[in-house]
Amino acid sequence: MPRISADTVAEHVAQQEEAVFAAAIRLFLERGYADVGLGDIALAVGLKRTSLYRYFPDKAHILARWLRRELDAEAATSARLLGADGDVAERIGRWVDHQVAYARRPEHALVRAAPEAERALDDATRAELADGHRRVLAPLADLLRATGLGAAEAAATTTLLFGLVRAAVDVEPSAALRRRLFAAIDGLLAGAG
Repeated sequence: MPRISADTVAEHVAQQEEAVFAAAIRLFLERGYADVGLGDIALAVGLKRTSLYRYFPDKAHILARWLRRELDAEAATSARLLGADGDVAERIGRWVDHQVAYARRPEHALVRAAPEAERALDDATRAELADGHRRVLAPLADLLRATGLGAAEAAATTTLLFGLVRAAVDVEPSAALRRRLFAAIDGLLAGAG
């Protein structure tokens, strides 16, 4: 029987689950999601590989837990930035700057691993993650609708703005790139509020 390192079995299980989660995320960041197996995680935590199944069915569900946390935080940040004072272009500019900076952080590599992980997830978890992504973009669509755009045009403009941000992230940052990005955003916003 394994040693219980907490006051209750439930607390011990919660501690072990958190240890597995933390070790997995650390390994995913160090080696890349694709290059980490359950055996690597078990070794890092000091458990048998079969013991990991008590906490997570596979590594995809570990990443899904991390993605849920990230999406919740990013949805709150989007709401704060886009709901702040300033004209529409200023608020969108702050949001774009945040999105670009966030996408350049090392842990964003885990977001890029999501499509690989999603293949192993159940439909409900995939739907939950898709909803989280929608919640990140919803404040932008809401702001665009408030400028007088219709729902379909606001949704399309949101998709285009997010696409511009994603494309900008893949290019070496520079003042010239930022100017071009914001010129493109200004073009998309022309005629809106």
